[in-house]
Amino acid sequence: MRGSLRVLASAGLSVLLSAGLLPAQANASKVPPAPPTIISVSPGATARILEVVYAAQVPDPAQSASDPISYQISVDSVKWYICRELAVPENALIGSPAQGICPLTNLHPLRTYGIYMRAARGVSVSEVVGPIVATTQPPAGTETSKPEKLPKKRLWVKAKFIAASNSLGVDGSKVKVGVGVLPKIVFSKPIPDKIVVEKNLIVSAELPSGKLVPVKGAWGWLDETSVVFRPKTYWPGNSTIRIVSLLGRAVLGRSGSQSLIGSARLNTTYTFQTARKLIARVDGKTKNMKVYVDGNNVKTFKVSLGKDEWETRNGTKVISTAKEATKIYRSESLGLTDPEEQYELEGFWNTRLTPTGEFLHSAPWAYGRLGIYNGSHGCTNMFVNDAKWIFNETIPGDVVFYTNTNGKINEPWNGPGGLWNIEWKKWLKKSALSNGNQKVDTDTNAGTGSLTDAKPASV
Repeated sequence: MRGSLRVLASAGLSVLLSAGLLPAQANASKVPPAPPTIISVSPGATARILEVVYAAQVPDPAQSASDPISYQISVDSVKWYICRELAVPENALIGSPAQGICPLTNLHPLRTYGIYMRAARGVSVSEVVGPIVATTQPPAGTETSKPEKLPKKRLWVKAKFIAASNSLGVDGSKVKVGVGVLPKIVFSKPIPDKIVVEKNLIVSAELPSGKLVPVKGAWGWLDETSVVFRPKTYWPGNSTIRIVSLLGRAVLGRSGSQSLIGSARLNTTYTFQTARKLIARVDGKTKNMKVYVDGNNVKTFKVSLGKDEWETRNGTKVISTAKEATKIYRSESLGLTDPEEQYELEGFWNTRLTPTGEFLHSAPWAYGRLGIYNGSHGCTNMFVNDAKWIFNETIPGDVVFYTNTNGKINEPWNGPGGLWNIEWKKWLKKSALSNGNQKVDTDTNAGTGSLTDAKPASV
């Protein structure tokens, strides 16, 4: 069973409960007890305590004396801790519902957790309940950005979430996407206090195992209203990505004499799902493409890349919906005037990687050089069946990573994979939280030119 609860909770990491680990009992029953039910999650007595309220059946006192049932809690379903005993009402009937409380302490502030519970009788345990997804946050009124009483002069700020912002051609909130996707939030007004925004957008991943983990990465501002989250490495595959927004009623700075306040609807959770983790690695030195799915090398293809003066770009490129079963490539599109360089060739199974014209495609005219030497005008030449496999088996967000091409790094503006090629230390300059400064670098094109003056690519 899975669910989610809004947690108005506290700070810190690790879990500490009111008792220790459950000891094994020599005379333990082999019959598993019934599991508990998680009722609610709420702040505890201090800012560092999160209380989980649970319900379970009133046990038989006679059996409890010799073979007691304990209730256990976990934030990873691996380490388990004992909860307080059930608060059994006087004269309660055996099997009737009763409630107990599990205080969780030392949790990290502003982090999303998966909360699990189970019942145990000696060495016999029930099925696991959870995860119930919950995010910690400071108590109301303890942060200046979230006053209990809002300024009278205020403007409400709304936002739009785009799960697949990097021109993938799909709605990433409705379909599974590859691990090269970049989610974006666009605000209705320019944001002066970018630190508050980044602090209150918490990113986590629910892995295939059900475990919830924080995602290492950083928000980067593209302009004064748009912010993109980029993981330090690609997203985990086969996972549910959660972005918990706690920006409702948060003060986001000032616009003239008015305070900018996050709309109540900005207390929400944005989600999208990744498919299997497909990364194709193209090596210009070996003239091979190795395709990895969830870490396993499933395909190896011979390729030919861009020749001298037409080198294929290095770095990350990301697949989108821009695919054509057949495409005519013409020399005139490159401005070639030498009669010996004129061509008009039909390629099959064309998968576009950049707006400058780099494709993965079949090249029957180039079969003699595949895996041997580079001879294209920037595209990745392949055998027809190999190009067809890429065309059919890849989805928007899948990654194609190039090395050793002798070309420059793919520019930030050049296609769905562009932003992945900004050096990490430069990406952090786009993050107010990482810099500790509201002034961020919003110029993603600095020093890399633009699409209008870029050299095109072709077969």
